[in-house]
Amino acid sequence: MLSYRHGFHAGNHADVLKHMTLCLIMRALTQKDKPATFIDTHSGAGLYDLTSGFASKNLEYNTGWDLIKDNAKLQELIHEYYKVCAQALKEPNASRVMYPGSPYFEYALARPSDSLFFHDTHPAEYESLLQIFKHKAHIHVELRSCSDTINALLPPLKKRGLIFIDPPYEDKQEYTKVVSDIKKGLGLFKQGVFALWYPVLARMQDHSKNLTQALKRLNMPLLQVELRVSAQEEDFGMCGSGMLIINPPYQLEDKLSPIVEELYKSLCDPQTGSARLELLVPRP
Repeated sequence: MLSYRHGFHAGNHADVLKHMTLCLIMRALTQKDKPATFIDTHSGAGLYDLTSGFASKNLEYNTGWDLIKDNAKLQELIHEYYKVCAQALKEPNASRVMYPGSPYFEYALARPSDSLFFHDTHPAEYESLLQIFKHKAHIHVELRSCSDTINALLPPLKKRGLIFIDPPYEDKQEYTKVVSDIKKGLGLFKQGVFALWYPVLARMQDHSKNLTQALKRLNMPLLQVELRVSAQEEDFGMCGSGMLIINPPYQLEDKLSPIVEELYKSLCDPQTGSARLELLVPRP
């Protein structure tokens, strides 16, 4: 959707959960010597200035990054996340308060032998990605939809990798569309890790349970991590978010468990918040 700009939400509680999970997946996929392919289908701008008009409008980073930026336990558990956040501050023209998006985490944690593909459909986000990554030979930036990306890039030449999918969900049809895209992707790249972010919205708008059931029906190994920071309202708002990870790397749930526990303590209302981490479809 051309109206959506992630800058309004940069650094919020959903970003923190999403990017810490991404860092663990990157850790697992870069431990072996073999190169990998990393595809980000909804890349966004790549870097976000938290003092900008977008981020300062709703101050959503106060629900996430601002609450955990000095958390010593998380710094020990997921050191990559904090390393990348610090690296973002050293980028040209960076302000004193920058927050990296998923492609920046992928770029910072990948190796020169890996291939990275950052795609988006918003022209302004695409231009931002070009400015950040234009001189990096192993990174390919394109103005392309998720469906077109899957059709064009799968199966990848490097047979290990991640497809990271983070739709805006402005249209409820995106829920069924993304399931169709993942099903097509698995048909082309069955061994790939597919990581899908989703919001938990107010009851009248929430499609997260149906989305989860749809991915379970694909009968592939499936890990779910979800954090609800507040009570679920009836009509409006986002109370939490989660990730559904097909073909999760081994021991990912074990590495995530203490992180989710600490995020629950740091970000969630103790009376109405909740955390969930479950292997919904076991590995064979």
